[in-house]
Amino acid sequence: MVYGYSWYLNQVSPGWDALVLDDYQAVMPLTWHRKYFVRYLFQPFFTQQLGIFAKAEITQDLVKEFVTAIPKSFKFIEIHLNEKNFFLSEKYPLLKRKNYVLNLSKPYEKIAKDYSSQAIRNLKKAKKHEIEIKTIGFAEVVTFYKLHKGAVTKGLKQVHYQNLAKLLEVANQRGKLFSKGVYSRSGELLACGCFLVQKGRIIFLLGNASISGRENGAMHYLMDNLIFQFANHKMVFDFEGSEIPGIARFYKSFGAIKVHYYRLKKNRLPWIMRLFKY
Repeated sequence: MVYGYSWYLNQVSPGWDALVLDDYQAVMPLTWHRKYFVRYLFQPFFTQQLGIFAKAEITQDLVKEFVTAIPKSFKFIEIHLNEKNFFLSEKYPLLKRKNYVLNLSKPYEKIAKDYSSQAIRNLKKAKKHEIEIKTIGFAEVVTFYKLHKGAVTKGLKQVHYQNLAKLLEVANQRGKLFSKGVYSRSGELLACGCFLVQKGRIIFLLGNASISGRENGAMHYLMDNLIFQFANHKMVFDFEGSEIPGIARFYKSFGAIKVHYYRLKKNRLPWIMRLFKY
């Protein structure tokens, strides 16, 4: 996954550390911050999954070994392990989270047969309105996102947008990013998105639709266009999942399947400090 590369981590969590097994046989990035002189591990924005990445198979014993090796200097831990990082431990309970992925190795016609009735209706609506897709700059996607969704995205501050802009710039320079916009006949931007590409995986990193775009089925049109473009390739379309039912339904409407990844939370703070949220 692209999230585990050093160039990605440098942007979303400057100063990150890592646990390393032998000669980089396995690595666990440690994205940390400090508050009131307390160091804690957190999950950076725009980074769905981290945890352990390894050259060989990741066993439960290996995951447990890494997790128990997290330095005691980190007094609070709330991070996301990736989909290969499941393990059982009463001391370190995991909470399942949902991601949705679509296998693109089949022809488009076979993939489209699994579209929901909702997706089909929205695609018909989009074609009726004669909307079109164009390549746009990633900065325009960020501006559009801030305008139409930023206010309701919990915890997202200006500093996070600044880090996002740096991340997208680096990803673009490395050829790992493309951005698309959906326009009305009059030239109005209805929906848009930024997508990361890394080793057979397309990740829907950021995007949304305006009110007009939702009415016109613009996001369904955008996703369907990309599925058509990359169908019949050994790739996975990673929608990045959601715990919000409406968004999850949107992803599932393309025939995407649910894959779990895991949240790890551990509070090592003195009891009096546990009253404060980190």
